Amino acid sequence: MSFTGEAAPATRHPLTPVAAGRTDQGPVRDHNEDAFVLNAPAGIYAVADGMGGHSKGDFASRALQETLEQAPPLGDARAQLQDMVARVDAANALMRAEAAASGAAAIGSTLVAMLVSGPHGLFAWIGDSRAYLMREGMMHQTSRDHSVVQALVDRGQLAAEDAEKHPHAHVLTRAVGASEKAEFEYAQMELFRGDRVLLCSDGLTRTLTEAQIADFMRRSDTPDAISSALVEAALVANAQDNVTAVVVEMT
Repeated sequence: MSFTGEAAPATRHPLTPVAAGRTDQGPVRDHNEDAFVLNAPAGIYAVADGMGGHSKGDFASRALQETLEQAPPLGDARAQLQDMVARVDAANALMRAEAAASGAAAIGSTLVAMLVSGPHGLFAWIGDSRAYLMREGMMHQTSRDHSVVQALVDRGQLAAEDAEKHPHAHVLTRAVGASEKAEFEYAQMELFRGDRVLLCSDGLTRTLTEAQIADFMRRSDTPDAISSALVEAALVANAQDNVTAVVVEMT
């Protein structure tokens, strides 16, 4: 996947992302395996949802968080993407080495990220943490879950509305740490002033409906207030997992 985004054209005023995030272990879990990244200088915003048992899920999501937070601003979109992928591959290798050393069956994490360069946004994801775009009051999912139930939906063997109730709803088909190389899927689009992006873990999407999430994303409020309100709503609804929301607004 090549990222074609470069500097904003002279005919368009440069966009400035304003971002905020919140994460919570939730009312059921005793620790938090989610993590998020707000690396504005490098244009990287991300959410990771770790897995692998107590402490190991923490290890996986924190490995991604730490390496992406350290990504430097490179100025060139292609170089920034290559650096981000290399960092995720390094975290992937670290997870696999830790699993081998500790005897764990697997240590891994989902990852959903947005890389912003000028007026362009590149979404990259592995697993079932999601990205949504809100534009002019309409919200749509820009990522596609890497899960057993999504594969069934894609093949027409399961109705989308029945996916969350399926017994294999939590089974992933891709994760960072699951294979020798991180297997990203990508979507690229032009961004406009007023666009809002939500990056979130499945603790949010398994607790609130897309209609409920969209209502929060439409609020005339700051990204900080919206991300906090989304997580609070999931906690009130007794989320069964860790909950994380990152909201990025293009200004």
